[in-house]
Order: sequence, then C-alpha cells, then structure tokens
Amino acid sequence: MADDVDLASQYKEAFRQHQIAHYREEELPFTGRCYYFEAPTKDSFCCKECGKYWEKRKYFDSQRRIK
Repeated sequence: MADDVDLASQYKEAFRQHQIAHYREEELPFTGRCYYFEAPTKDSFCCKECGKYWEKRKYFDSQRRIK
C-alpha cells in the first residue's frame, strides 16, 4: 500500500508530465530582422542554422546562473 509521500510524488510527477506535454512556447514577433544576426530577412531567421543557434543560445542563457 502506498503511503502519503508516494502518492504526493506520483501526483507531482503526473502534473510535471502534463505541463511538459502542454507547453507552448511563445512565437517570436516579426521584426523583419534575423534574431541571431540581426540581418534583414522576410522571416524570424535568415536560415535554419540561425534558428538552431538562437535556440541553443536562449537555452544556455536560461541555464546560466548570475551570482
């Protein structure tokens, strides 16, 4: 039989999985410039690589701890 701690852990994990499954990232507003190089473009990025680099940079910036 599961105790209260086990049940709480299961509910917490289920909630976390629900949040991950329903996460929607905000779309970038159109600026007419590449978000990575700031070069004029018709899209948010001038190429696929810029989009990938920008996502990596965004991730690493979010992981960096400022002391």
